[in-house]
Amino acid sequence: MLDDGRVEVKTGNRRGVSLGDLAKASQGFPGFSFAPGQTPGLEHTAYFTPPQAAYCNGTHVVEVEVDPETGGVRILNYAVAHDSGNLINPLIVDGQIQGGVAHGIGNALLEWMGYDANAQPVTTTFADYLLPGACDVPHINAVHLETPSPLNPLGVKGAGEGGTIPAAAAIVAAIENALEPFGVKLHESPMTPDRIVAAIRKRAGGRTHESQQT
Repeated sequence: MLDDGRVEVKTGNRRGVSLGDLAKASQGFPGFSFAPGQTPGLEHTAYFTPPQAAYCNGTHVVEVEVDPETGGVRILNYAVAHDSGNLINPLIVDGQIQGGVAHGIGNALLEWMGYDANAQPVTTTFADYLLPGACDVPHINAVHLETPSPLNPLGVKGAGEGGTIPAAAAIVAAIENALEPFGVKLHESPMTPDRIVAAIRKRAGGRTHESQQT
């Protein structure tokens, strides 16, 4: 044990040694070889690398309201069933999910990266590249499942990705479902209001053309 600048041992002829002497000895002496695997110095760093990454998984369910005149989208309900394996700190994992969904809402509805004809970005400030605010993120009803991973000693999995990755697909699918009476099919994100209105008008124009052809 360490006590008053010394390292004390329970057995042996020499019951203790100062940290200074220990530091000198740990640097090695001429003609003295360290045991295999040991390196000079008192500092040691080790990393644990699992043989395979343990990914989280989950399901997102979203209910939205869409204004076909303005293209505005309002998220009414958002639920997540998420499995991160054993939860060491449930509060932190829940925060990861909540933040991940907020990020995914931005991906789905707001965060459009635009470029001009010369491939120069045109959405270079937060006035142009919109991020979700408090009014854009609803209450997230998150349910945590715990299926231990067999790939590491703690049985843990990732956390944040499961909140972000499914969000855009779930929200765009919900928008498409809400616009089912218009026959709109959506294939991109973010679904900004102008894109939603354009998709509705394009489909309406196509229906008019079809009726004329008939």
